[in-house]
Amino acid sequence: MNYCKIWEPKNRIAPYIRQRNLIPKHFMEAFLMSFSAKQRIGAFVVAATLAALLPMSASAQTCTEPAASSFRVTTLVAPAGSASGTLYEAGNYGCVGMSIAPDGKIFIAKMQSGQIQVYNPGQTGTTTLAGTIPNYANTEDGLLGVAVAPNYSTSHWIYTFASDPCGLNCANRAMELARFTYDTTQAAGSRLTNKKIILRFPREKNDNHHAAGNMSFDGNGVLVIGTGDNRDPHNSNNNGYGPIYYPTPNADAQGTSANTNDLRGKVLRIKPIEFADNQTPTAGMDSTYSIPTGNLWEKINNPTFNPGWDNTDSISKVRKEIYTFGSRNPFHPRVDTRSGWIFWGEIGPDANTDALTTRGPSGHDEFNLATGPAFFGHPYCNGYNVAYGSLTSPSTTYGSLYDCKATGSASLTALINKSPNNTGIHHMPPPKAALAAYTSGTSTDDDPRFNATYSLTTISHASESAIGGQMYRYNTSSTSTIKFPPFYEGKVIFNDWARRSFRVITLNPDGTLPAGAAGVTNFAPAGFSTASYLDMQFGPDGALYALRNTSNGYSGGDGGLYRIEYTGTYDNTCYHPFDVTVLGPGATQSSTAIHRDEIKKMISPVVENGLLSLPAGYRNVELYNVSGRQIWNYHRENADEMFQVQLPANMAHAMLQAKILP
Repeated sequence: MNYCKIWEPKNRIAPYIRQRNLIPKHFMEAFLMSFSAKQRIGAFVVAATLAALLPMSASAQTCTEPAASSFRVTTLVAPAGSASGTLYEAGNYGCVGMSIAPDGKIFIAKMQSGQIQVYNPGQTGTTTLAGTIPNYANTEDGLLGVAVAPNYSTSHWIYTFASDPCGLNCANRAMELARFTYDTTQAAGSRLTNKKIILRFPREKNDNHHAAGNMSFDGNGVLVIGTGDNRDPHNSNNNGYGPIYYPTPNADAQGTSANTNDLRGKVLRIKPIEFADNQTPTAGMDSTYSIPTGNLWEKINNPTFNPGWDNTDSISKVRKEIYTFGSRNPFHPRVDTRSGWIFWGEIGPDANTDALTTRGPSGHDEFNLATGPAFFGHPYCNGYNVAYGSLTSPSTTYGSLYDCKATGSASLTALINKSPNNTGIHHMPPPKAALAAYTSGTSTDDDPRFNATYSLTTISHASESAIGGQMYRYNTSSTSTIKFPPFYEGKVIFNDWARRSFRVITLNPDGTLPAGAAGVTNFAPAGFSTASYLDMQFGPDGALYALRNTSNGYSGGDGGLYRIEYTGTYDNTCYHPFDVTVLGPGATQSSTAIHRDEIKKMISPVVENGLLSLPAGYRNVELYNVSGRQIWNYHRENADEMFQVQLPANMAHAMLQAKILP
């Protein structure tokens, strides 16, 4: 490989620095890194924030997409077609989520009955009832999620998220996160013991809309939960557009989603405290859960993040549990354990017609990605930050559009939450747009790649319910013969419940979605039946598990469980994962990435103008993208003293990993 100098000769250390480009001609355009210049360990991991990568050349590490015939589908639990099936549930409810334990057990949540069914590896055609979670089930209320604890192998804990059973008219109506012990010494149906309430927060009396739900753990024991805005989308004054009609509180999501002092319409991040089964602490912060670093409250008053913040805002009005706000109905938030990125599907508003100069866009479902704390715009903006009309007085007359793209234009209404139903801060940060958005309405900004039938050019509107998806991580040390191949490393398998469609999503390192087939392709493995699935997750064996909710949308809850297995050969030469032998502060071999909170706290900010500090005694820097593929090396010959490496320009917000070597 060719070497070249990366500094001008006037820099006194330029002759000692060499650059090794692992992607000839086509490589990183920009990135930003953070790490300590004083570490004296053999190698360490740093967090890195980068702009975009230019397309890789053919000589880069690439993997071939497997054919559909390289997969098979194993039916673990077939739909029964009647109440005799353990995954059947009458009405439009059914199986809403699952969580896979390290030993292969699959815990399945049934929305209406509150049942937790368990599939045991090797079990044929059925599941075993673990227990029933008391809940209130009506419309969007019920049992909404289950998550296996990270230490399940020793604790046997699972977590559930459900509507409090007290009922619709209950004065203390609430959503409840609870912990149970799964005890196989007990009889089937009675195996969920030692209930401990971890978190409760209010739910609107007499309103059963938008509860969202489901949850997942990251690699550090942090639990991520999606919560709905709990607002009536059918109120005649909102008419299916942004719910901002504040004279009617339950028609005003400014009091929930855009309210930083309320836990509804959010993605939450908390870390359950591991207290013993014989203890019963009072549910609450610092009692049953702690707050991980990196949540919204640490950033919301930063003028770069929120330029509008002023003395009318107060950090005391920002709940510390919040990671992102401005969501309507966030489904199935999934955390990539390497990068910390969180993906979810956002069920959008109901308007079917664009009124772009007055009321706003037709309702778009969204596929969202949070690489850090953010405001996602609801109820002021939808989709790609398309604005709704503002309401500044208690009437049905709507005014200028909201300034969803932070232009500062006097002709637009600033994103200031003036609703009397708001108890949080007033000034909203600039909203983050959806990663992808599409609608059943008349909008022409749809992404046709998310049609019911995949297309690169022709938009075909249809009912939509974006569920989201999980990023795959290829495990080279796994001996599983059914794991997905390295082609899918760092890619997301996305599905839509209503359109019964499945896509493979490939992201740029900055979390943006490339155009065309480079970003989204169809996913149709051989033998995979078209149905409405409400959860898809990769198991510890690297296979993809799919939880069927119904055969086709609102057609009754005839559930099923499937495993999609790869049957082809593995070419590990196309993928060389990020691997370190000596780890730095806060890092572990299984969570080497990119925005690990523990690492962040111990790493100095990057030197101004993109200068990377290489300590004395260290000659090499290796850089890896979010998929773990090595994409750039730096090398110097003389390592007698610390020096600064000038990185490429145009630094922004993507992520890489770096390894510093002697």
